[in-house]
This record gives sequence, C-alpha cells and structure tokens, in this order.
Amino acid sequence: MRAMKRILRNCVAAAILLAAFSGHLLSQQKETAKTSSKTKNAVREWPSFSNGHEPGTWDAMIQEDNVNIQFYGDHWSNGRNIALSELGKLPEENIGEFSLNRAAGKISFKGVFEDRFGHGTYTFDENTGFKNYLQQRGYTGLDKEFMMNVFFTDISKGYFDFMVANGYNEITNSEFKDLVEQNMNQKLMADYFDLIKTEGYGHQSLGKLVELREHGVRPDFIRGFEQMGYKKITLDQALDLRDHGVTPKFVTEIRSMGYPDISLDKAQDLRDHGVTPKFVNEMKAMGYGDISLDRAQELRDHGVNPEYIKSMQAMGYKNITLEKAQELRDHGVNPAFISGIQKLGFKDISLDKAQELRDHGVSVAYIQKVKAKGLANITTLDDYIKLKDTGF
Repeated sequence: MRAMKRILRNCVAAAILLAAFSGHLLSQQKETAKTSSKTKNAVREWPSFSNGHEPGTWDAMIQEDNVNIQFYGDHWSNGRNIALSELGKLPEENIGEFSLNRAAGKISFKGVFEDRFGHGTYTFDENTGFKNYLQQRGYTGLDKEFMMNVFFTDISKGYFDFMVANGYNEITNSEFKDLVEQNMNQKLMADYFDLIKTEGYGHQSLGKLVELREHGVRPDFIRGFEQMGYKKITLDQALDLRDHGVTPKFVTEIRSMGYPDISLDKAQDLRDHGVTPKFVNEMKAMGYGDISLDRAQELRDHGVNPEYIKSMQAMGYKNITLEKAQELRDHGVNPAFISGIQKLGFKDISLDKAQELRDHGVSVAYIQKVKAKGLANITTLDDYIKLKDTGF
C-alpha cells in the first residue's frame, strides 16, 4: 500500500510539471504508472515538483524540426531550440533516456514525450578536456553554470578557428563571456559577418556585435528595412529603431494604410508618441479618412483617441470634428464631466457650453453646492457661470 501511494504521489508530481507547460492530461499519466512496470520503476526516481520546477528538470515542445527545451537550474531557467536530429529518438508513452553531446560536455535526459510535449529530468557532465582547453586560452570563471552556457552556445575549438578566419584573432575573457551569455553561436555570427560584408559596414568590434544582439538587432532586422527600400541604415540607427519599437512589420503596416513615403525618422516619432497602425486605422474607420501622420501624432499628444471620440458620439455628439475633440481635451472636457452636468438637469448641454463651464471653473460639485444654498434666481448654466465669476 505504501509503495502504491508513493507511485501515485510521484506520478501526480510529474503531471503537475506537465500541466504547467502544456496542460496534458493527468489521467493518462496515472494510467501509464498503473499499467507499465517499466514506467512504474522510472516514476519512483521522479523528483517532487510541489514547489515548482527544481534544478535538473526540463519541459519541452516539439516545433517542426526543432525541440524547444526549457531547462531549470539553481535560481535560473534557460530556453533553447535544439534540432531533433541532435537528440535522436525521443521516448514516447514510457519514460526513457536520450542525450545531447557537444564539445563542452553532455546532457543526459530522462523523461517522456506525449504528442508534441515532454518533461523530465536532466544531468550535465562537462567535458574536462575542453574546459582545460578554455583555461589554456586564458578564460576564467568557468563554473558549471557557465560551462552549460558554453554547451548551449555550441562553442568548440572550431568556433575559435572560425572567428580567426573572420578577423577576430584574440577574444578577451569578457568578450568570450558576452558571446556565450548572448548565445552568439557560429551560425548567428556567420549571419552577422555576412551582413557586415555585403552592406559595407567595415570591421566591427565584438562589443558592437554583442550590443546589436542584446538590443535584438539581428541581421534579418536590418535586411527587412533594406528590402523595403531604406538603404544605408547605420548600425547605430538600427539600434535606435529597435529600441523605439520600430520594426519592418510596423513600417509595412503604416505604408499599407496610404503612407508609402514614410521615413524611418517619422516612424520612430510615431512610435514615441504612441501612434500605432491600430490607432490610425480606427480613426479612418470613424470617418476621418484624410488624417495625416502629423495630425495623428498631434491628436495622440493631446489625448484624442478613438475611445474618446466614440464615447462623445455615444452621448449624442455624432458630428464632432477632430479640431473640436482636441479643443475639448485641452480644456478638460470629457464624457464624465458632461454626464455629471446632465444628471443635474441640464440635458441639452452643447459642447461649446461644456467647454465654457470648464473654462470658468463651474464643476458638478460647484453646481451642487450652489443648489444646496437654495438660491432661487440661479437656474441656468449661464447663471452659474456669472455667479462663479463673482467669486461666490
């Protein structure tokens, strides 16, 4: 009985991990534990995940020819895409073992895949010979966690030969650390080198390449703009665009709405001011089809958005112009203010009158205060404005 309880307890723990990643069925895990003696023996070795993922656990999802694996360690987690061809046959239905070998070491996996989703445990054994090689090159701080990142980046002796062939004969300890931590593997570096060569950027420092990577400026990001006709983009300009959220997709969407000549500087201005394709599209859909990008940016700066205009239209002001909407915003007139005035009995208030009330400081609270005084001669909104102007 105790053995059965232990099996069920461990099985449930394993299912919690799977549910956290993919929502797979707990009942199927229980059935596997009950019917397969092989699985039953493996489950006995399963760790407890009652407090979340623990060091040495993983979960994964198969995506076409790759497996996205999330590794969990001491106070860290690391997601990597690994080619299916590197992992070999994956265990299905029953818990099994598979491994991944690279120059920096070996990861041994234990776990199971169900449909496209998997979970389990792993151990990493570093290659002491390769670690000694790195130390001979002068690299320090090679603890186990760092060596795992070397493993994930797939650094090998050939990596250094590749870097020398591209003009980087000496890689300092700090540069090596940055390359590893940013997962700048040989494939990615080759893409950067090809971009630099074809676009004539000249020799770039490793620090600049790392900066591009840190900011999310991959070669295809720059190529995307060039394919749209934006030539001679500097690397610093690419960094600015990425930092401000200007992507080829963003510019393509703006251009498709009738602004084919938008400059990258203007695209960056729009992003900085919160003007999105959705904002412009909604304005156009509301009947403001001739809106320019400069006008859209100005409206956004003044707080005039589709939601504001829709709310005003819903109150009966169907024909409100953009100019009037901006003027009202500047004077602090919003639907809540107008609604408050209407609830006091002034149903047919015009937008001009609402703005005049705001300008003279006649608020809902002020009108309520005057009403409480029982002043019989104060009945119209003009009366309240005149009274407010007297200092009452």
